[in-house]
Amino acid sequence: MNIDLSSKVALVTGGSRGIGRAICRALAGAGARVIVNYRSSREEADSLCREIAEAGGEAVSCQADVSSAEEVDSLFEFVTKEFGQLDILVNNAGVIKDTLLLSMKLADWDKVMDANLRGTFLCTRLGAEMMFRRRSGKIINMSSVSAIRSSRGQANYAASKGGVISFTRACAAELAGRGIQVNAVLPGFVETDMTKRVMSRAGKQTLERIPTGRFGQPDDISGLVVFLASPQADYITGQAIPVDGGLSI
Repeated sequence: MNIDLSSKVALVTGGSRGIGRAICRALAGAGARVIVNYRSSREEADSLCREIAEAGGEAVSCQADVSSAEEVDSLFEFVTKEFGQLDILVNNAGVIKDTLLLSMKLADWDKVMDANLRGTFLCTRLGAEMMFRRRSGKIINMSSVSAIRSSRGQANYAASKGGVISFTRACAAELAGRGIQVNAVLPGFVETDMTKRVMSRAGKQTLERIPTGRFGQPDDISGLVVFLASPQADYITGQAIPVDGGLSI
């Protein structure tokens, strides 16, 4: 399938590392101009922008903590000033703070909710406002297979990612009339820096539960995101699509 996003502007939150980095590469490879959002990984974000430019694409980086309303406002002011449009929003930024329920601190609950769910809300609200003007747009929210098949110690993470699915469906119903499609992608166990701790603790047992017999790679996720961001997916909205090697079946 030939996907051409050459007229599109895409914002990827948490885009400097892991799955977000692969998504930025893939969107740029399809022709989109990409804004790589990061919270603290400036060096990684800038190196990714250079990598994309060397491959013939276009990317710029922009710092913002998506859990902060003020910083999200500044992020979208930057997008408006630099590009004047937003066609694709990928809400990828997130954190993991796993611990058993009875040991979970309120601060750990709040941090996960703020980054994973509040951040998705803040960015979607402003992203949809920009898309309204053009009566078109794609919003892809990164949930997790943990939302539908969770593990011990993930009460906060599973709740936040389950919230992302429900939020996605509500937004899809609300925005469809404006030509905006909203979908969620549910990665399974994907090998990234963020999942190293989980892999080291329960990797062997988890691998035994995956029918394909391997962990995912960031590029396994980015292909679906590019498809959902394309015109070929115009009739798909409100969906939560697992990419997990069969773990959820």
